[in-house]
Amino acid sequence: MRVPPASAPAGLASALRSLGVADPAPRERWEGDAWVADWDGDVHGHDVYVLVMGAREHPQSVRLMLDEFTFEDVRTEHVGELVRKALTGDARVTRRRALLSRQLVLEVRTGPVTYSASVSGACADDLSAWARPLATQ
Repeated sequence: MRVPPASAPAGLASALRSLGVADPAPRERWEGDAWVADWDGDVHGHDVYVLVMGAREHPQSVRLMLDEFTFEDVRTEHVGELVRKALTGDARVTRRRALLSRQLVLEVRTGPVTYSASVSGACADDLSAWARPLATQ
């Protein structure tokens, strides 16, 4: 049986454990040439869904979905820190215009890299409950 690279799922589990999650182990599986590790549950009173997806050909980076936010090209060793920082408030959500729509952008700095992911929306009320306090004016 093939298993996903250890660093991304282990980093996710470590981050969830540091947030007080009792069962932080993500579900891991292969889907074609891609591996997936996902977890859903309660973090500090908020329902949270996390999905990490990688490809056999690109083991050094992953796609990370944190509820409605999708981060592309996240280094596998940054997965845990990105999740932990986002869910502990060490991140920010800013507003920006993109053509005719408004977007909310979640930015998280991990090491020397700042990752960002955007969703359509005009105000913090459009976000998951854990992300609302991160919104800046």
